Amino acid sequence: MNVFLTGATGYIGSVVAEKLQAAGHTIVGLARNEATAEKLAKRDIKPFIGDLQNPEPLIDAARQTDGVIHTAFIHNFDDWAGAVQTDCRVIAAFTCALAGAGKPLIATSDTSVLGDTGADIADEGDAIASNFFLAERAKAEAAVIHASKQNIRSVVLRLPLYIYGRGGGTSYIPMRVQAAQESGVAYYIAPGEHQVSAVDVDDVAQLYVLALEKAPAGSIYHAATQSGISEKAIAQAISDIVSCKIEGISLEQATQQWGRGIAAFFSINNQTTANKAIQLGWQPQAALSLLEDIAHYQL
Repeated sequence: MNVFLTGATGYIGSVVAEKLQAAGHTIVGLARNEATAEKLAKRDIKPFIGDLQNPEPLIDAARQTDGVIHTAFIHNFDDWAGAVQTDCRVIAAFTCALAGAGKPLIATSDTSVLGDTGADIADEGDAIASNFFLAERAKAEAAVIHASKQNIRSVVLRLPLYIYGRGGGTSYIPMRVQAAQESGVAYYIAPGEHQVSAVDVDDVAQLYVLALEKAPAGSIYHAATQSGISEKAIAQAISDIVSCKIEGISLEQATQQWGRGIAAFFSINNQTTANKAIQLGWQPQAALSLLEDIAHYQL
């Protein structure tokens, strides 16, 4: 397929691009400016200059491809509702482009829409956490699923809070490592018993390709491969590599330090199973767990 990919230069999207090319697909990548376009072109990705904030031009770009993988998202925790509204407008543009064609639209969400899962490991049938402000992103999910009614093979991938691998990770681990280096303390929200899930970036990228090729319309898949990881254990792993002390703080202190959105992420149990994705044919192959990967983090 010739795939329109948003977020092609991002941590996740760049690996998705690699996996797509390895599977024989070609890519048109969304680029915000000429500098980004040049980076994409060097990776044999045809650039399309555009912006999520102005989604109308994306309609023609998507219409000329065989499907869309949408990994980009504006993580503005100060205006989460606004970030979700922007995402909904982008999804509406892709829906307009693909309507009636039976083409795939693979979109990204995250498992924070489930809120605090408690001691349970949630699956795709669990309810949205209507009282949790980060669950606002479920509105974008609903728009993707509704697109399936217009003969679009639309699919949602819910990513866990922690994605790691390739010597880095989503912003949360590098952010916490840097903060520990600067302050001499690896913080966690006390008592630190909240447990979360994680996935290796190569594994999750492979799931995007699998969903593009095989997932049925209107489906949702969780992408986590590990659960039972406590926030205190994450802080301890960071403490070990930075050689600093570890300290529990209150949610109020964490909010002052990290902001409301990130503190909310770090204060909940959020564990999910990927059994449904495995039934689709996903075969995660990560050699290291999240905590083992942190131990190999390059400072």
